[in-house]
Amino acid sequence: MNEEQQLDLSKSGDTDLKEAKDMQDIAELCDLIKLEEFDPTATAEKQTLVNPSPERIQQLTAQMKNRLDEGQGETFWEVGYDERGFPKGVSEEELKESLKTLEELAKANSAIVSSVIENKAENGRVAQVLIRQYTDDVCMDLRIAVCGNVDSGKSTLVSVLTRGVFDNGRGSSRASIFQHKHEIDTGRTSSISMQTLGFDEKGNVVNYTDNNCVSEDLLKSSKKLLTFIDLAGHEKYLKTTVSGLTGQQPDYALLLIGSNMGITRMTKEHLGIALALKIPIIVLITKIDMCPQNVLQETLQNLYKVLKLPGVKKMPILVKNVNDAMTCIKSDSERICPIFLISNVSGKNIDLLKQYLNFLPVKKDWRPNDPTEVVIDGDYYITGVGTVVSGTVISGVVKPNCTLLLGPDANGQYIPVQVKTIQTKRVPVNSVSAGQSAAMAIKKIKRKMIRKGMVLVDPILNPESYWEFDVDLLVLYHSTTIKTGYQPVVHCVTVRQSATLIHISDKDVLRTGDRALCRFRFLFRPEYVKTKARLIFREGRTKCVGTLVAVYKDASPPPVAVADPPANAGSQNKT
Repeated sequence: MNEEQQLDLSKSGDTDLKEAKDMQDIAELCDLIKLEEFDPTATAEKQTLVNPSPERIQQLTAQMKNRLDEGQGETFWEVGYDERGFPKGVSEEELKESLKTLEELAKANSAIVSSVIENKAENGRVAQVLIRQYTDDVCMDLRIAVCGNVDSGKSTLVSVLTRGVFDNGRGSSRASIFQHKHEIDTGRTSSISMQTLGFDEKGNVVNYTDNNCVSEDLLKSSKKLLTFIDLAGHEKYLKTTVSGLTGQQPDYALLLIGSNMGITRMTKEHLGIALALKIPIIVLITKIDMCPQNVLQETLQNLYKVLKLPGVKKMPILVKNVNDAMTCIKSDSERICPIFLISNVSGKNIDLLKQYLNFLPVKKDWRPNDPTEVVIDGDYYITGVGTVVSGTVISGVVKPNCTLLLGPDANGQYIPVQVKTIQTKRVPVNSVSAGQSAAMAIKKIKRKMIRKGMVLVDPILNPESYWEFDVDLLVLYHSTTIKTGYQPVVHCVTVRQSATLIHISDKDVLRTGDRALCRFRFLFRPEYVKTKARLIFREGRTKCVGTLVAVYKDASPPPVAVADPPANAGSQNKT
């Protein structure tokens, strides 16, 4: 499958959507919508939430607790739906009684009825209710990467969402989140910056207060935090964008498209990278206040065709109101792709976007009970504090004065270090758990000993470093052929290093669309990598994606399988 087959717009067919195709899309959409699962002992929500018995109250309380635990602090509950999930409706009185029952169930689980969305149904009214916990130890942290072509309004949107002040049309908003002077001068982001949007237990934005965006107040008042990872859009900063998408572990990706620019090559690049990493995508069409209607419609039609191509296979839904937003939220399929039409100047649909972001569930399954593992993506030296490392906690919990192993160094070794203090969102904290980003001061370690790609891990894991690894590789695009000796840059979480292709199973060369089991060897130093990790190989415009299937400490015999290696492949020095 070449790049043109996957993302090229010019070969995607006629501009008009056929009626038969529309009907097929509607049928697929119906299949993709996840209908709420109810207790099989009940015939309808109408019967279970109006004056339930004490036994039923106890059963529903336990059910809500399980759903809150699964949703990491929040869940949706639907009233007026039958056991199959179809809207039947209840009367106004029955709806009020059901909502009172839900409030009692939520209170028993230290939660609150955060939002209620009511609609008409066949036999009355139905409601979709957001339940959110408000305990001090529960705070959802959602990570959202913001990508797209240069000048599509990424930094401006992040500033508008987190500051609450619309842009003046000449870039006044974006200046507040730029990190370097040359970014302010050129208006282009060249680094990765993070901004936070907080929601309280009732779904209100916490940022917009008199002390706008003070980190400590924001962290204390928020029950749901959205961390926006603002990425670069210019082609010369593509490696920075790839590092942000792989290393920052985003739950979602916001793909911004300028309505007046349409779909450009860098838009397709960022879309392809997000698809390769299996990150759910939300598309935002920006600058609709300055775009003629015919140009906007053409951009939308082109976007629909790109999203429906064989290599993408997305089901686009244009979100016009909160009901459309709930349709996307209810679906558990990654094929659903919401599309918003917004303006950072007039503010059109910005409130709808914030409401949708408030409803978004956490996609990644973090592991706070596993041994600690932190991937490092930055290092600093602060006078009076010493060496500071920043990174994302992949699993476990980090506390001050705990001892972890830092590595691997150039020789593949790990050294014990002690964490002095921890900050997250610029606020000192007593601990950080899986899914959170943090900065940690390290005792008696020089900054020159730290590099991106290192990890802090619990000694119980007995970590090792690896020179060689096997990858189930898919070539998305290459102008000629790939053979042994090929040296791309490998991106795997925060690891970014060149590697040499030393073996291809059952093939002499690889071309666009080929898939094979390949073995690579790092060029400069061993790295901490794990099986099942997603990798991106980049060399100019050449792009390959793959899944790591085996790792080796030293040289080992070449793999023998084509795509699915046996369990004992590379058993020598393999983990």
